[in-house]
Amino acid sequence: MAKLELSRSLPMSAADAWEHVSDLSSLGDWMVMHQGWRSDLPDELAVGTEIVGVAGAKGMRNRVTWTIREFDPPNKIAISGEGVGGTRYKLAMSVADTNNGCAFTLRMDLGGAPLFGPIGAAASRAVKGDLDASIRKFEKLYA
Repeated sequence: MAKLELSRSLPMSAADAWEHVSDLSSLGDWMVMHQGWRSDLPDELAVGTEIVGVAGAKGMRNRVTWTIREFDPPNKIAISGEGVGGTRYKLAMSVADTNNGCAFTLRMDLGGAPLFGPIGAAASRAVKGDLDASIRKFEKLYA
């Protein structure tokens, strides 16, 4: 399983960042790997809620059933998902106040038989670049 974590200091309050992090309807505006929802989004987020979406990296798309595993407003949301072919994903997005704004952290775990070996290593490199691009896009749009 590949585990990636990237964090960046942003010139905005954690509360302002949380408004955007927790708004799943706008996830595609900044999360490079998110290619759309295939189910309706709930009016309120809660642990156990399932949502179907499409995730992609470097031209490979996968339909994923996501489940909210942790929801701790205004600090963290963590979801896990199962995709086609036995792929497994975990994504955690968190914000924390700092002296100069907030720290925004994205953590992604990739797993499942299709992501072992050389394919998993290549996927990990691609996803690291996509996570970095996502954080930069988030900052450009909202900070």
